[in-house]
Amino acid sequence: MYIYLIYILIALLAFFEINGGSALLRKILFVPFFILFVLASIRWERGTDWQSYINLFENVDNVFYLLAFEPGFYYLNYFVASFSDNYTIVLILQAIIIYGLHFHIIKKYSISPFVSLMIWFGFYMGSIFFVRFNVALAITLFSFIFIAERKFWKFLLCVLIAFSFHRSAILFIPAYFIYNKTFTRKQLLLGMTVSFFLSAIFGIGLNFLGMINLGIISEKAIAYAEAGSEYAEDTTRSAFQIMLIGSSYRVLLLLLIVGFYYDLYKENVTFRGLLNIYFVGMCLFIIVTPVSVSVARMSQYYEYFQFLMIPYFILRFEYRSNRNLVLLCIMLFYLMRLKSNVSFYEDLYVPYKTIFNKELPVEIG
Repeated sequence: MYIYLIYILIALLAFFEINGGSALLRKILFVPFFILFVLASIRWERGTDWQSYINLFENVDNVFYLLAFEPGFYYLNYFVASFSDNYTIVLILQAIIIYGLHFHIIKKYSISPFVSLMIWFGFYMGSIFFVRFNVALAITLFSFIFIAERKFWKFLLCVLIAFSFHRSAILFIPAYFIYNKTFTRKQLLLGMTVSFFLSAIFGIGLNFLGMINLGIISEKAIAYAEAGSEYAEDTTRSAFQIMLIGSSYRVLLLLLIVGFYYDLYKENVTFRGLLNIYFVGMCLFIIVTPVSVSVARMSQYYEYFQFLMIPYFILRFEYRSNRNLVLLCIMLFYLMRLKSNVSFYEDLYVPYKTIFNKELPVEIG
């Protein structure tokens, strides 16, 4: 399948990168980004939310859509529709934002760009099938420049622009204040433990409110509890089970850092800031998932930075054999993540359909 082929090719380049090929690969970093940009731009009827987005573009004068979508996303469609009926232009403009900003950040901040690219593709399919949430993610990712340089107003402007594409982006504002903190080992472990405690309390409390007769409050509690499973990608598991499974690798990652990488955390300002941001995302995921899986998605604004953080684990090792072993483990893990992500909506990703074969019958999301 083409998605796995792309991942394997990027992974092979990542291995070449950590084995002495970094200087050469930095010169061609633009190439894989351009390929992903093209795939994202020329797709047709592929990915989730396609039907709702094409309906917006084709009926952009309907005031309902102005109320239903964020203004930045709406007016982008309105602008294109004012001079063309070609929806691909909307995709191209969004793809320019997504891939332009990712290329800039990975080139500037990643100590191993192709490893970062591999992780990004493994977890998010490289945003090939992007929705407006991915545009917001890209803009908040770009705001990392102003977090690191301590330029709050420029950071806030980025978040507000992201907010105009997806309202949830406003939740990223605390990242600015978390970045410069230095947490002790005990504080990191305590934060994780408290998150699990709050998760259990919220889950139990929600179920309890649904059981007792408090009118509208009980109805809301039941609705949230049902939404927790309804919006989960894996509907065979409860929201609490999804939290336990999803938090397992996050907890393992934190324990590895506390146990073996804490000196790096104290010494390296960028790594410390990336971990702090990621740590907030982990805690949000643990706390909120049992209440609503759809709301827990918002933790991705923080967890997104894992593809900048994880390369530090590899290059920390002095010997290439150890680096290769760690990279192999990381590659296999994100391959499993990719397989999991694809399997949930495989009919919306496979086969790949473009503007050049619009007659191909596919399921539309």
